[in-house]
Amino acid sequence: MTVELISVYGDDLMVVNAARVSFGKNKKELGDKDVKLIKYLKEHKHTSVFRHPQLQFRIGCPIFVERQLFKHQVGLSANSISGRYVDFSDSYSPITEWRKQSTSSKQGSDGVVDDQSECSRIQEELISACSDAYSKLLAIGVSKEQARSVLPLSLNTSFIWTGSLLAFLHMWGLRLKPDAQKETREVAAEMLDAVKNAEGNPFKYSLEAFGL
Repeated sequence: MTVELISVYGDDLMVVNAARVSFGKNKKELGDKDVKLIKYLKEHKHTSVFRHPQLQFRIGCPIFVERQLFKHQVGLSANSISGRYVDFSDSYSPITEWRKQSTSSKQGSDGVVDDQSECSRIQEELISACSDAYSKLLAIGVSKEQARSVLPLSLNTSFIWTGSLLAFLHMWGLRLKPDAQKETREVAAEMLDAVKNAEGNPFKYSLEAFGL
C-alpha cells in the first residue's frame, strides 16, 4: 500500500484567520494566542474554520481497503483508476497474516488463524484462477468493464483523494481507532504521517487539538 501527499493548501494560520474574520482581523504570523484559539475552537465545536484548508493524496491499496475509506464522503472527493479503461489485473496485495473472526464483534478480527500456510494457498489459488479467467474473457473479446467482474477484492486500485482538513480529521478520528480494520488503519496512519512530515508541519496545532 502506498500513500503520497500531493498537495497542501493552507495551514494553522488559515484556520485562525478564518475564525478571526468575524472580528475583521487578519494575522500574518501564528502566535501563542492563536494556538490557544485553535484549541478553543475544537473544544467548543466551532469546526467550520477547519474546512478552509485542503489536502490531496494519491493512495494505492486493495479494493477492500478503498471501500472502507470511501465510507467517508462529506467534504471529500475521489477519483479512482478505472477498470473500464485500464488493465490492472496483475496488481494484488496478498494478505500475509490471516486473522480470526472476533467473537465479540461481527465485523472485527482478533488473533491469528493457526494454519497460515493453508489460508495463503487458498488465496494464491483464487487470485490465479481469477486472473486467468479475466485474461480468457478479454481474449474472447469481452469488454474490460465486464471482464473485471471476475476479479477479487484483493486487487490493487489507486485513487486521488481531496478534501478539507476537517473531513480528514474526522476520518482519522475513526479509522485510527483500535477497532478499525487493521489494513485501513495502516493507510490512515500513513496519511497522517505524511501531513506531519510535510514541510513545516502546517497543521501541527490543529492536529494536536483533535488529539492527533
